[in-house]
Amino acid sequence: MENVVKAIRANAAQAEGSEALQAESGAAMQAPAAQEAAAKPPRSAVHRNKKFKASRIAVYALLIFWTLFLFLPVYTLLVSSITPAEEASATTFTWFPKHPTLQPYADIFIHDQYLDQLGMPTLVYGFLNTMWITLVPVVVGLIVSGLSAYAYSKLDFPGRKLLFKIAFGISMVPLGAFGIISYLYYDLLGWTESALPLVIPGMFGSMNMVFFLKMYYETVPNEILEAARIDGRGTFGVFFSILMPLAVPAFIAQFIFGFVGGYNSYLNAQLYLPQTEPNTWTLQLALSKVEEVFRTSVNVRCAAMLLGMVPLVVLYGCCQKLFIEGISVGGVKG
Repeated sequence: MENVVKAIRANAAQAEGSEALQAESGAAMQAPAAQEAAAKPPRSAVHRNKKFKASRIAVYALLIFWTLFLFLPVYTLLVSSITPAEEASATTFTWFPKHPTLQPYADIFIHDQYLDQLGMPTLVYGFLNTMWITLVPVVVGLIVSGLSAYAYSKLDFPGRKLLFKIAFGISMVPLGAFGIISYLYYDLLGWTESALPLVIPGMFGSMNMVFFLKMYYETVPNEILEAARIDGRGTFGVFFSILMPLAVPAFIAQFIFGFVGGYNSYLNAQLYLPQTEPNTWTLQLALSKVEEVFRTSVNVRCAAMLLGMVPLVVLYGCCQKLFIEGISVGGVKG
């Protein structure tokens, strides 16, 4: 009897062992399949990834095309400026000259009809005149506009909102509407035939600068200014030591806008500066005179225009980071 019981127990133990082995082998076989299933992303995710990649490719292709389209005029100027006179006079455009040369750039300075009178090339003299005629009103006007924006945004005085609305409404009137009136007024003051109309008005600031700087100042917490006043800072001390350093990107952005506008100003220079005195010409007038002298030389005219663009490109390249930060109207960083 005991032998029968032992045999039954042995069979039961053997059956349990075989079931356990089968279970382990089944689990081992299912594990790779489960890992493969987990590693394989859902079909919807794959579809979204492909769609996202396709959209990115399309966006980048569009941006590249648009960049090339915008750069095409500059490339045309560059190629034309290094093209010899024989190839430049051809009726068909060449994407790159067979014999590139820098002679057109040399002709601007060598064949300058005012070189003896001025003692330096006309473009150089015009550039120097443009610097002081542009920088003085832009720098002074930027400080005045910053103070005005400070008053409108951070100081509390009666009629503040009304005055801002009146000033903003007047600024919406086109400046061209005051062209004749301005000329008669400056002529009455005896400012015509001089650079005063180009310099003095800009020193009083610009409503565009005031509006932009006011928006930037409003992102600065008032608690910072109150803390400065508690430390003994006055109204101007708060502006120059606290608010102005915080708004450097905004000031840089407005400086670039103002400088580019003054640098490219041609109408006012043509209207107020004496046309018979080369020592008073700005760069834009000097470029127009170069165009008159080299009327038939397309390559020299293109070279002169490229030289006129260089200062603006250098300015933007040096201030690009602050410029982008300034026009984004950011807040105070902690």
